[in-house]
Amino acid sequence: MSIPAPGHDEVVLTAPGGSRLCNSRACAQAGTLAEVIVTYGVLNDPGVSLYSREALWPESWNKPVPMCGACWESSRQVAVRYWPGLVVIDATGPALAAPQTAGGRA
Repeated sequence: MSIPAPGHDEVVLTAPGGSRLCNSRACAQAGTLAEVIVTYGVLNDPGVSLYSREALWPESWNKPVPMCGACWESSRQVAVRYWPGLVVIDATGPALAAPQTAGGRA
């Protein structure tokens, strides 16, 4: 089964599939394994420059990032605070889960 790339205002979670360290420097140095692979889609208003103040983490768009549970939760909280319309697609299980809206976009 193929996991779709995240769309606009989406993040896709996938299973790490092996022993991968968390992307956080502190976690990696401590040997903390990733529990999820987080791939953010474009978190920016359509038609707005990639370098605008509204863009959230453009350097991470469409790049899989291994994270431990604590780092994902921290990242998720920040993302929802600044991008309330974020949709999380949990594809960590054997079948794709239904998309979950993390909050309503104002």
